[in-house]
Amino acid sequence: MTAPMFAGFSSLFGFGLIVAFLGSIKLKLTSRIGADNAQFGRIIAAFQWIMVVMAILSGVAIDHVGHQMVIGMGAALAAIAVLGIGRAHSSQMVTAWVIILGIGGQLLYAGGNTLLPGLFADPAAGSNLGNAIFGLGALFMSVIAAALLTRLPFERALRVFALLLLTPMVFVLRGDFPLTSHTFDAAVALTLLTNRVTWIVALLLFLYIGLEVSMGAWISSYAVELGATETQAIHTLSYFLVAMMISRLLFGLQDKVTGIELTPAGGAVLVCAGFIAIVTLSALMRTRNLRTARGWVFLIGFTFGPIFPTTIGMTLEHFAPSTWGTLFGVIATGGSMGAAVLPAWIGGAATTGTVQSSFGVLRSAAIGITAIALVLSLLTVA
Repeated sequence: MTAPMFAGFSSLFGFGLIVAFLGSIKLKLTSRIGADNAQFGRIIAAFQWIMVVMAILSGVAIDHVGHQMVIGMGAALAAIAVLGIGRAHSSQMVTAWVIILGIGGQLLYAGGNTLLPGLFADPAAGSNLGNAIFGLGALFMSVIAAALLTRLPFERALRVFALLLLTPMVFVLRGDFPLTSHTFDAAVALTLLTNRVTWIVALLLFLYIGLEVSMGAWISSYAVELGATETQAIHTLSYFLVAMMISRLLFGLQDKVTGIELTPAGGAVLVCAGFIAIVTLSALMRTRNLRTARGWVFLIGFTFGPIFPTTIGMTLEHFAPSTWGTLFGVIATGGSMGAAVLPAWIGGAATTGTVQSSFGVLRSAAIGITAIALVLSLLTVA
């Protein structure tokens, strides 16, 4: 393991902490600032929309200044934002700090996802391993949140979270990183926008990232509707996160056992995952038992696991490494927009109904993912 690998893995670990952060502290935070589901949905939307704005900018930044600078700056901004949220007492102040958190998170997200595929022979496998570490970060956040928020005052607990987010700084200061700085070319960037694969992947990620973020943000509230306590609700979220982590780890390492590279077979993996997601989300909408729901939550997490990293690995394989930062920024914009739209949509629907009934929106997204994955698999085969 080299310093660049550790930097890539730790940046995605940090992004995992950030993604699970709002969902893990949701119940404490909304009680502290007096926010309802709709207001919390708007806080999530602020986080996601700033990531939309930063998506292309972070990708271009990687092609301009390299991974070290981008990952280091992302870690610093994210830690500062978490400290600010710990001191905030209104939804307006939380929203302001969440915007800074989104900027830092996007820098970590882009940095790790474009650094790791280039360090592995099979880009999709490298991406899956990196995003397994992302899952570990998200799981760790959900578990440590349940422990710390019951033992420490809110502000002190968030200081611990902020310290964890600084981990990538240790590795970006060491080692030789791939030379990606100063490779941005506006003419090349325009060719990415005219490539149909770019737009198909952006649409797929719009639906998938929106779906994944919605599950992470609303599973705890879903569990409460089924009779869970606050601690049980946070643990239910951990079922989803640990399943994604295990799934990505298995898909990232499967080539060591089977000898089959994941990147060429990625299209079939995406289509199968989409079908299973449709069935599982339908079951989550019907169940009335928390234990049964946890089983379905685990299955949906395992199913979601390979979708994003396999899509990234397949896509990067079709383009020159010198464009990966900008390319990732373009397709991640689609994902960030989905993450801004779908969770807020769930929040609005839950205000007049229930979180469980609002999962119909997510099932529709899964149907769209399956159809787009089929088109993408045909294009990559061709």
